[in-house]
Amino acid sequence: MTQIILSGVGNLADNVTLEANPDLTVRPGEVLVAIEAANINPADFLYAAGWYGVPPVVGRALGNEGIGHVISVGAGVDAGLVGTRVLIVPNGEQGTWADQVVVAARNVVVIGEDGDPAQLAQLSVNPLTAHVLLSTFGGLKPGDWVGQTIGNSAVGRYVIQFARRAGYKTLSIVRSEQAAEQVRSAGGDVVLIAGDGLGARVGEALGGQELSLVLDGEGGATVAELAQSLKFKGTVVAYSAATGAPQAIGIGDLIYRELELKGWWIVNWLRNTPRAELEATYAKLATLVASGQISSTVDSTYPLSDYQAALARAAAPGRNGKVLFQTSTTNR
Repeated sequence: MTQIILSGVGNLADNVTLEANPDLTVRPGEVLVAIEAANINPADFLYAAGWYGVPPVVGRALGNEGIGHVISVGAGVDAGLVGTRVLIVPNGEQGTWADQVVVAARNVVVIGEDGDPAQLAQLSVNPLTAHVLLSTFGGLKPGDWVGQTIGNSAVGRYVIQFARRAGYKTLSIVRSEQAAEQVRSAGGDVVLIAGDGLGARVGEALGGQELSLVLDGEGGATVAELAQSLKFKGTVVAYSAATGAPQAIGIGDLIYRELELKGWWIVNWLRNTPRAELEATYAKLATLVASGQISSTVDSTYPLSDYQAALARAAAPGRNGKVLFQTSTTNR
């Protein structure tokens, strides 16, 4: 058995090692999971570099998301879990870039056998983020407009899918025509390229209507252009900052139109949401993924032994879709 370990703080590709035969002792309250698939997220790069919301721990097993099958349980854990497919809750308490991983039983959620493992492995962060943002903020109703930055991101594409299911319309900002075509193909209602006169182009595209909610995963000034078309007392939600810059919303919009800038972090949601609600939410998302009603583009999959190639591909510019580690399921 092998797992990928953080060996130092800095650039992820330069600070990881593949280690064999980790300690897989299953203690009371724990389960042993044979990993099927585990994806690579931007947050993994931020964590390794020390730029994430929790400090990096050298020697820690990496990987935040993953699915697999329970192959043994410790004392005090329902033996009925053995053989079931589970999602590992992405709370940073265990690493998923591994063949097998020991997990606290409270950190797994049964998701059922239906569905593509490469799709199911992604549902714990990006679909959850999109679902919670749209259902929590803005008091949205059918016909409302949702504006978002980095519309070609995984979260952005899930926002578009959930919005269409609920009858909302989306206006997405991207950085290139190639990205714009990808978002249009994904069902985005209006897609604009960031640049000169963006605020005016947003207003023109809305044709006199207003945005009911703005979602920002980029940081910087682009969100300010969207905020100009947000309704009075409307809400901007910052859930990430890909640029590393704060959300630069105009002071006039914040004061005179009383816009609200709120933050949302998935880790806080996972920590504070009652277990029953967490399980019900993931069960709903798993059903949608398994039935093909929501999905994400997969760029490529790699075995753990090709971890350097996988990390290089995940960091490559212009990539369209997620990169995942996918392991054999014969060790179930």
